[in-house]
Amino acid sequence: MVIKHENSIEFMISPELARIVAHISGDGYIGSYKQRRSEKELLAHPRKNKLVNRWYVRYVNTEPVLIEQFIQDAKKEFNRIVVSKGKHEYELSGKWIYELLTKLGAGKSQDWFIPEAILTANDGSKIEWIKAFFDDEAHVSKVGKRITLNMINKKGLKQVQKLLSEWGIDSTLNGPYKCREFYSYHLSIYRDSIIRYAQVVGFAHPKKKSNLKELVEKMNGSARI
Repeated sequence: MVIKHENSIEFMISPELARIVAHISGDGYIGSYKQRRSEKELLAHPRKNKLVNRWYVRYVNTEPVLIEQFIQDAKKEFNRIVVSKGKHEYELSGKWIYELLTKLGAGKSQDWFIPEAILTANDGSKIEWIKAFFDDEAHVSKVGKRITLNMINKKGLKQVQKLLSEWGIDSTLNGPYKCREFYSYHLSIYRDSIIRYAQVVGFAHPKKKSNLKELVEKMNGSARI
């Protein structure tokens, strides 16, 4: 929910908004393009400039559970219908949505960040941001016994690390590792912190949720997953 005042915008971070922001930061992207106004639009509102900017937010994923979550969150938070833009790609349009998500940290792989509005949100919304982001980006290794994020955005990963620490979830940040023309960094969760992650955060992604459950069982721990 967003409350607009005369000279400012106050962000109230709901769990739905937190998930949307995290999904766009993880497996999404934002942008704009110029489009010719339709004849109907020009007849209703004649203009000399026949081009208009269109603003969009797109989420790319193959997991039906996460796609449905994104659709429902957009409906509840923005009262907007998510439009399919082809194989595994889903769009929200509107300049104000674009600007809101930009202010809340959504951006390119090397530019996304966790804003103060989310860092100071209630615990439920912060946990939903982490869960949605890990649903998109984390790898659960049953062999290596770890949960890992592999990304090029070191500053963003440091913010994730700090957020995890609020619930006693320790992690390590290693790198850089050269990968083609990019350098990437690995944030990894091990040992007791895996159990703690399972208890506090978990996954909505069915496969990752199942892998985490098996990993916890292998470690002879107990967690509410």
